Amino acid sequence: MEAVDYIALYWVVIKILTFFSVIILFISGLDDFFVDVYYWVRRTFRALLGKRNYPEISVDELLNHPEKPLALMVPAWDEAVVIEKMLKNTLKTFQYENLHIFVGTYPNDMATQEKVDNVTAVHRNVHKVINKTPGPTTKADCLNNVIDTIFEYERLTGVQFHCFTYHDSEDIVHPLELKLANYVIGEKDLMQIPVMPLTSNPLNFNGTHYQDEFIETGFKDMIVRESVSGYVPSSGVATSFSRKAIYTLSRLNNGVVFNTKSLTEDYDIGYRLLSEGLKLTFVTFPVKVRKKVKTLFGGEEEREVEEYIVSKGYFPTKFQQAVRQKSRWMVGIVFQGYRDIGWPKGLGLKYVLYRDRKAIFTHPANLFAYVIMLNLIYLALSYHFNQTSWHFPEFIPEGSWIWTLIYFNALFLASRFFHRFYFVNKHYGIVQAFLSIPRLIWGNMVNLFALFRAFGQYKNAGQQKKEVKWDKTDHEFPDEIEIAKVA
Repeated sequence: MEAVDYIALYWVVIKILTFFSVIILFISGLDDFFVDVYYWVRRTFRALLGKRNYPEISVDELLNHPEKPLALMVPAWDEAVVIEKMLKNTLKTFQYENLHIFVGTYPNDMATQEKVDNVTAVHRNVHKVINKTPGPTTKADCLNNVIDTIFEYERLTGVQFHCFTYHDSEDIVHPLELKLANYVIGEKDLMQIPVMPLTSNPLNFNGTHYQDEFIETGFKDMIVRESVSGYVPSSGVATSFSRKAIYTLSRLNNGVVFNTKSLTEDYDIGYRLLSEGLKLTFVTFPVKVRKKVKTLFGGEEEREVEEYIVSKGYFPTKFQQAVRQKSRWMVGIVFQGYRDIGWPKGLGLKYVLYRDRKAIFTHPANLFAYVIMLNLIYLALSYHFNQTSWHFPEFIPEGSWIWTLIYFNALFLASRFFHRFYFVNKHYGIVQAFLSIPRLIWGNMVNLFALFRAFGQYKNAGQQKKEVKWDKTDHEFPDEIEIAKVA
């Protein structure tokens, strides 16, 4: 073949990728646009009815609601660096007296055990649990050991816990989270609150792109998801369960509460409970507090501000760490989720599961779109600066159906920019809102590499007839001065 033949073949491949990308991104964009419209229609309708949030009570009513016994579960493998600070901050922060904390440790992790012992020596309501199996195991296995210890504690003391909540060892908790759980659990069997990522470097895109994704998902997508399907997946932190939910999960999983065969055991919990007729809810509950805030000229003043009851925490700040963490999520949600859940009955449920799994097509489509764009820019520059350069046939005929899809994709992209900007600005400020636009591209690249890694992990595990190995994320926890800035 001559050089011109290779060039022509390359151009044919680019054109095929263009058709693929435009069609996939149109389908995905239409889906996202539906969620955007649904959110605003629902929000407007509720505002006309005078409804703002669930539960519809005041903070005073929340505070005065009688406290029932509550168990907080914290799995901790190789968390010596953060666990003591996290426990002390949690004990100091939570406005909840009737609380017992159970920390899952491992027999071959003496460093973490020592840090937990420092806390249990002072606080009688903190209990160390030693896993039956040396670590590392999975988070689900650790939590199952914690649950067993809680049941044994109930048998020995006669205490019966009304609510079971879990957090990770890097979480910065909200003072009213357990008050909220205490009120909601009973009427509902699972309560999930938003997760608000933090970063010590606002310009680090690896860490800050989590902010953008989580805040839009938590305050828009999850609300729509619950409305159309009733399915609320656990985020793996800041999830609260009723006793009925714990017993139901144990019955469904052959005597253990959490599924040890999934890397995202939290994801399928909601589906299992929903399929058994239990009630789930995602709660975005605003409260007004007095805080020191920065003024326009760099000073500080104390004023009343509205904030939401959320769980905060630091996320990976290095590219490879972010890819590892997200690949674990993709293995559990996309691959193991399809294997274990499939496509259950119910149009709304099928729809939200499709949204979770469409990444297997949309992430490659985004990559192809970037490649195509670079080719088009190169050609445009070549034609402009060199009139005698090789001219290819018209790439996309003007007025063709593919052009129509491209126009719609531009509209959908504008909607993405607007909603990302709106939610990031509301929760992180105007500077981060502007930075969230270029971070869309960075986030797409992290997600793409995570998808490739997840596919390779799942494929290799299938060939070896084993489950995918748990890929633990290294955690960090701020000191008291830093907590005061972000809490």
